[in-house]
Amino acid sequence: MKRIDLLPIKDASRISKIPERTIRDWINESSLKSYRNDDNIVCVERRDLLTIVPTTLTVFNQKGGCGKTSLSVLLADYYEKKKMKVLLVDFDQQGNLTQTYFAYDELKPSLSLYDYFEKKTSLSKIMKKYNEYIDIIPSNIKLSRKDNYDIDDLDAMRKDFIPIFKKYNVVIIDCPPSLNSFSKFGIILCNYILIPVIPEPYNYDGLFEVMNTINRLKKFIEGFIDYKVIISGHEQRTIKIHENYIELIRNDLKEKVAEQSIPNFVGIKERAFQKKNIFDLYSTDKSVQRTEALLNEIDSFIYDKRGN
Repeated sequence: MKRIDLLPIKDASRISKIPERTIRDWINESSLKSYRNDDNIVCVERRDLLTIVPTTLTVFNQKGGCGKTSLSVLLADYYEKKKMKVLLVDFDQQGNLTQTYFAYDELKPSLSLYDYFEKKTSLSKIMKKYNEYIDIIPSNIKLSRKDNYDIDDLDAMRKDFIPIFKKYNVVIIDCPPSLNSFSKFGIILCNYILIPVIPEPYNYDGLFEVMNTINRLKKFIEGFIDYKVIISGHEQRTIKIHENYIELIRNDLKEKVAEQSIPNFVGIKERAFQKKNIFDLYSTDKSVQRTEALLNEIDSFIYDKRGN
């Protein structure tokens, strides 16, 4: 039987940052189920509550080729299978995340984030529907022309994104492989930061720059909760180097590193060409089962451990 993690309404409000009155209204409207604990106090189930409010996951690393887009796609596939509403935001001007879901001919006539930053086009007009559960705010190579915003500019634009985010269970932001305006924007919009890293020398050195960036920007992140480093085997090199740097990363960052890792699996790349959920494409593959174990761990980190 599934374990039910009950929270008294006062604790639920503290953890979710939702006013107690709003939670009680949701209960009265039957939007949220209530329970009584052993002390006869009205409670809600932690996960039920936290999936009502949007959770924004920003996938960030200043180093390229470490699996940011792959992790973004895997997360979207995972939550699609859970029938949760997902919004993907592609802040990388290379548009690899966007192109995972749409062919060039589909994107050519479409609006993109460039139109928002250039003309303040409404995000609702830019958004593209992929299927019943996934929507995407697409990128465009022209976005590179707009990398000239300071933190105050980005903070002011937050008000255009947050109302859109509230329509979804999960928002996944894929950042570019550099610390530019769009990476900063992805960070200040987030609740959680997920940092994929290849266990190699340059990635290891860059990881501490990522930590410094997060610490510098943390005061601007209204909803920041936590971060997690995820070891990626996506571009695995020499095994001995790989193993040595895994040990270094785990020793340095301890519980901030996920126990599971992104497997070195060619199906992750093929998924972009197939344009089909990876759990449907390779349902019995051991690498996909390892991927699911990682995503289960991230999901538990987000929902089951929040507030603990």
